[in-house]
Amino acid sequence: MDPPDLPQVEDLVSVLRSGRAPIEVRQFAARGALPLDAADQFRALLVVLTDPDPAVAATARATFGSLPPDAIIRSLASPEVTEAELDAVARGTDDGEVLERVVQHRNVSDATLAALARTVTGTPQEVLIVNQARLLRNPSLIDALFENPGLSADGRRMLNELKEEFFEKEARRQGARSRRRENPPEPEALPAAEEVPAGEIEEDDEEEERPGKEGAPASPPAPDQEASRGNEELYLRLMGMTVPERVKLALTGTREERRFLIADASKMVGCAVLRARGLTPSEVEGFCGMRHLDADIFLKIASARAWIRRPLIAIALVKNPKVPLTISLPLVKRLGLRDLRSIARDRNLPEAVRVQARKIYLQRRR
Repeated sequence: MDPPDLPQVEDLVSVLRSGRAPIEVRQFAARGALPLDAADQFRALLVVLTDPDPAVAATARATFGSLPPDAIIRSLASPEVTEAELDAVARGTDDGEVLERVVQHRNVSDATLAALARTVTGTPQEVLIVNQARLLRNPSLIDALFENPGLSADGRRMLNELKEEFFEKEARRQGARSRRRENPPEPEALPAAEEVPAGEIEEDDEEEERPGKEGAPASPPAPDQEASRGNEELYLRLMGMTVPERVKLALTGTREERRFLIADASKMVGCAVLRARGLTPSEVEGFCGMRHLDADIFLKIASARAWIRRPLIAIALVKNPKVPLTISLPLVKRLGLRDLRSIARDRNLPEAVRVQARKIYLQRRR
């Protein structure tokens, strides 16, 4: 059957969205048979997924269900995808990778995320939980996640930490400030100042202002002293910040600040570092070599496809004896012969890693 007389091709999706498209056009859209490029064909199909005609909607759902997940993911890569289209995709699939892209898309609505929060599991749920900026902007998403019967134990713990740090503690701080305003403390009497002879004061002032020998300025500190002092100042500044402030800094701060914050006692801060703007693979490789990080940080790095595909990151994880075996052992098979030989001889690594490296090395040498 040939397509009926159609409006201009560039107007087809708009006509479908307006609800004025004739039944024949909707039927062709439901079958994916309109004369459009792949992106517009997909968008037209999403429109008729909820067509008022049950037969058209059923055909559209069947067509959508036959699409490979990779094709849907490619279609979602466009920044022009609308809230309604993302919602239609979320309602029409249960594929984890597709739902992960929906959750990550900048145009996804809070209503769509709330619906997913109540049902989604696995990686999409984890991606939603670690998007702390979105959760803090709309706390009802946290409540929706708690309603999910499939909420993981790790997810529940992170959400409880989020509520404690960002809402409950802040409410207590505001209450304390309000009580102090209502009942200001009595001013304390100042102790009497000791009398100091005027000559001593003048001598002290002169001593403070006196330059170095022969009037030369004090010599600048050595570069390593400057770096040490800078690190100490940064550490003290971070220690004086609240968890919400450190999370914000982890997302927007500098490379040096991220190096400190990745090992923060709050896992929320460390997870925020891994989502920071400007985070580079070389930084992630450096994190993989740190021996004082929480195991969850290593797990999140190993779970990110974009990072774990990089050989240097995989090698760094395997060579770190503090990385759990559940993470390092599967990575051994990714390594080259030279790295396998080096790991098999490294007595600082767990015996299981060395044995696995030696076994794979000998198999490949045959």
